[in-house]
Amino acid sequence: MGTVAGSQYSAKDFQLEVLDRLAEVQDFAASLEQSWEKKLEAVKEQRLLKFDSRALIAMGALALSISGYVIQDARNSARQDSELAATEARLQRLEQIAATTTEARIRTEVQLGELREGQNEIKALLEPHNRASRRSSSRK
Repeated sequence: MGTVAGSQYSAKDFQLEVLDRLAEVQDFAASLEQSWEKKLEAVKEQRLLKFDSRALIAMGALALSISGYVIQDARNSARQDSELAATEARLQRLEQIAATTTEARIRTEVQLGELREGQNEIKALLEPHNRASRRSSSRK
């Protein structure tokens, strides 16, 4: 498709793609018509066969089936592009969540380490006081 990486496939892009495909079908139908006219002229010159309305109906049915195929293909590719864009957005969001979670976990571990160090410092400061109070209580 002609989408730019990172951009969303819009309804306008879909319409432009359908118009491009319809232009291709129109060109194809025009070339069929020219070819048919040449064959018809050859038949008229040789007077081998009359122009049959059934042949015109068959050509119309062929043109309709080709245009139906082109439109269906454009819809399928638009849907696939939309699904790819949605999946890419989900993946980016999950990567953001993973990065945020990792940062929070690291911060929490650092804070826990600082708390442990603070507790150890408090225990070291209280240890002489606890020893003194044990000695004074054992003397009594």
